[in-house]
Amino acid sequence: MLGGEVGMVAVRWSSRKSDFLALLLSGAAAALAPLPVFLLAFVVLGPMHYLTEIVWLQKKSFYFSEGLIAPKWYGVVAAVLAIAVALDRLLQRGIGVWVVWVLVLLALSAWIRNRWALAALAIAALAVKLLRPGVALFFGAIVPSLVHVFVFTWFFMVSGALRAKNMRLAKWVNPLLLLAIPVLLLFVPMHYGTQGAIWLRMERISFEPLHSYAARHLGRQLVMSGDLLADPVIAALIRVFAFTYLFHYLNWFGKAELLEWHRIPARSWAVIGTLYAAAMGLYLWNFEVGFLVVNFLSLLHVLLEFPLDFQAIRFVTGKWIGRAQPVRVAVGS
Repeated sequence: MLGGEVGMVAVRWSSRKSDFLALLLSGAAAALAPLPVFLLAFVVLGPMHYLTEIVWLQKKSFYFSEGLIAPKWYGVVAAVLAIAVALDRLLQRGIGVWVVWVLVLLALSAWIRNRWALAALAIAALAVKLLRPGVALFFGAIVPSLVHVFVFTWFFMVSGALRAKNMRLAKWVNPLLLLAIPVLLLFVPMHYGTQGAIWLRMERISFEPLHSYAARHLGRQLVMSGDLLADPVIAALIRVFAFTYLFHYLNWFGKAELLEWHRIPARSWAVIGTLYAAAMGLYLWNFEVGFLVVNFLSLLHVLLEFPLDFQAIRFVTGKWIGRAQPVRVAVGS
């Protein structure tokens, strides 16, 4: 028994050390080359992250055993809605916002058991969508992107720190760094050379909804040109995105022991490897088609992770108010 406890402490220490190194590496890379780092992280690391997490979440029943519907049906609903959003990129019907709202409310049903409260949240979401469409668009765009890669990751890291029994000060270094580094990156006085056409095209194809929203509310002309990073505000935002995405992926890959990837069957690894190679091939053949397929995987893994995200938030908030609920895993420990 003692050996098992010592082993778990060693795993958590190793995980904490790898997170510290990943934080420093991500911050330095984002400061030096924000646009290439952002896009390479999204294109190369992203698909492997999505595929491995989807397999892992499926083994855990998506942490949705206490929701309104069976976990397998939650997975089916998430897959159907993710396909709908991928198709909507071609149809331009604007259903992405609705999909995010629906899955957030459905995932919350594993936490909030009162159906009247869920109905009230649904009515409030509908009112926001009808009365303040800009706010709804921002919610639909930011939740699967920056909220997922930054806010939820921070909650996972805090949940791990709250459960740690030792190093009471050291365990808070990584969660604090995750907050501090983006602030520092906002004010880094860096000057960047002219960006190549391929980076600008990849950026435009990948994140156009966020571009339009940010440009409209920052009062800037966000034009995909060689002078993109000459604007200090735009450069600062891309630095923050580069850091959050790169660290999000490195944080996941650094949890090999905790996530027990060695227990994933060889057949599953074969499927993951095949799909990953196919995604890379699509990018090389046609970047826009590749992004369309990978965007489906990206959104699917975000939607499937919502119940786990809300479990982590419930644990952290409950711990702070003295009524912690058990959470079965802490990805950021």
